[in-house]
Parts: sequence; C-alpha cells; structure tokens
Amino acid sequence: MSEHYYDKPLMICYSGGKDSDVLVELALRAGINFEVVNSHTTADAPETVRYIRQRFKELEELGIKCTVEYSKYKGKRISMWELIPIKKTPPTRLMRYCCAVLKETSGDGRAIATGVRWAESVARKNNLGIYGDYNSDKEKRLF
Repeated sequence: MSEHYYDKPLMICYSGGKDSDVLVELALRAGINFEVVNSHTTADAPETVRYIRQRFKELEELGIKCTVEYSKYKGKRISMWELIPIKKTPPTRLMRYCCAVLKETSGDGRAIATGVRWAESVARKNNLGIYGDYNSDKEKRLF
C-alpha cells in the first residue's frame, strides 16, 4: 500500500521499545520494503539510545535504511530540556505537547507504522482502529 499510494516504502517509527521491535520483525517476516526512523527526543535513557544504535547497525547490515531524526521547533533544533522552559511546564498526562514537537513531525506524505497499543490509553482504545488515514478533512478520515 505504501509504495502504491505514496511511491515510498513503509516508514516504521522506532522508539527502541518492544512494540517497535515487533513491527520491525513483522515487516522482515512479511518481506516488504520498509525504512526505520527514530525521532531522537533527548529524553530517552542512555541504555535505550545505545540499543537503538545497535539495532540500527544490525538492520543496516540487512540493507534496511535507518534514520535518526532530530526535532525542530520554529525552525531550530530543540531538545526536551529546551522545550520545557518555552512551554513553561513539563509535559503532563493531560498536556502532552512533547510528542507533537519531538516525535510527530516526520512521516508527512508517507505511510507509517507505529507501535501504539490500545492498552496504553483509553483515548487510543476509543479512537483508533487497525488502520488510520489522517486526512486534514475530518470527514475523510478512515480508521
């Protein structure tokens, strides 16, 4: 679907967690063309960052394109620690600005796969299906 509709391979959003690893494994087993992208938030534990680097090296040896993207805010590269004073508060359960700035900026014009589980949030369980088509026109969105 990704290559048919977007002329690009599927983009797997990779956090270094188990959900991301399952997505990569499913794509490998399916034999589809895909790329892996990590949005470097600057808030991950050093062990996670090392694991992502190790996993990307393994995937690149298999011929899989892997990219680490660095977030920008108002055209300037930014870290979580620089974003908090700008927003005047750390992110909370109810105010999650960090994902919008640090993670959700890649993938425009692409089919993406994310490891988001319904069990992690009531909103996710109530709002999302197996497939999501995020169209700017809410009437044309498909889940």
